[in-house]
Amino acid sequence: MPLKTILFDAGDILYNKPNRKSSVIKFLTERGYSAPLENDPVEKAKRKDAHAGRIETDSFFEWLMKHYGVTNSSDFADGIELLKKQQSDVHFFEGVPETLHELKRKGFKLGIVTNTFNSRQEKNSWFKTVGIDNIWDSYADSFELQVTKPDPKIYLAALEPINESPENAAFVGHAKIEIDGAKAIGLTTVIFNPDPDCKEADFKIEKFNDLLKIPPVINSI
Repeated sequence: MPLKTILFDAGDILYNKPNRKSSVIKFLTERGYSAPLENDPVEKAKRKDAHAGRIETDSFFEWLMKHYGVTNSSDFADGIELLKKQQSDVHFFEGVPETLHELKRKGFKLGIVTNTFNSRQEKNSWFKTVGIDNIWDSYADSFELQVTKPDPKIYLAALEPINESPENAAFVGHAKIEIDGAKAIGLTTVIFNPDPDCKEADFKIEKFNDLLKIPPVINSI
């Protein structure tokens, strides 16, 4: 089946937030608190609740500060402010705007499938800084939908508004569970900037603009 649509994860695919973790560690340790645990399963579970809209973002940030052991009221307020500030410290990967515009020029429909508690308006303000705010044909947001990847519903929510079937679409991601979820419903899968355990997909690209070179894209143009 010809490829007509490409869906993208947002964080760690279009952009990353490279200073977020180090800023939190620096803040905590400079004020006498312990650094957060690496890959803390409790924090991951609570973050998933925030992504799925089960708790409000402000409540999640408050929970994080308590989870990190922050008790001083001044530190607590400063920590919340830091977390909010780091949300918009976004760095786009090289080649993202140019590649997306070239795909659009060639006739592909483009969509976002994101696990996030950042609003669509907020993300769009980030996109606007590199000129990709008006190119999206669909947008599936976990907080709005109250469902997170790898649930099939979120991928399908990006396809339904543009009347596309999974067989005609690809998903570009970095997380194994999300790549596997996309593959399970028939999407062509592409790995970029992968997590250490994310190794199996239909295609893997090293640079973002390599997306233009994979066979399904070339053969669909």
